[in-house]
This record gives sequence, structure tokens and C-alpha cells, in this order.
Amino acid sequence: RATLNIIKDYQVVRKERLALPDEITGIIRCSNPTCITNHEQQIQSRFRVISREPLRIKCEYCETLIGQEEIAKRLS
Repeated sequence: RATLNIIKDYQVVRKERLALPDEITGIIRCSNPTCITNHEQQIQSRFRVISREPLRIKCEYCETLIGQEEIAKRLS
């Protein structure tokens, strides 16, 4: 859970809660060694959020599921 603080003149004027997007592109590497995103530099990884609690995402290309613990290891 993250909060974005908007600061003006050295004072916090507003706080915004940040939400996880439905799709994550280009930040996480797929854990499947045969996934096309691990072989073609022109293709960015793309994941769809399957579950937020617990966090699980699925590769749009090879459909590999990745859990919360694995996501931290896979950040590009």
C-alpha cells in the first residue's frame, strides 16, 4: 500500500492512495525461461493482475502465473 504526498511550499497539501494497475508492462521479467519476452529484446513483458490479495499476476504471452514472493525477484 502506497500513498503519494502532494507537497506545496514544503507542506503536505494532499495525500493520494495509489492503486495497482490491471496490467503491468516492462517492469517484471517472466519466470518462464522459454517465454518469448526472455528471448526477443523488442518484446516487453506484459502481465495481467489475476489477484490482488494475495498478489498474483499472469504473463500475457505464455500464461505463467507468478506469486507475490517471486515478483520481487523478477523486477527488471
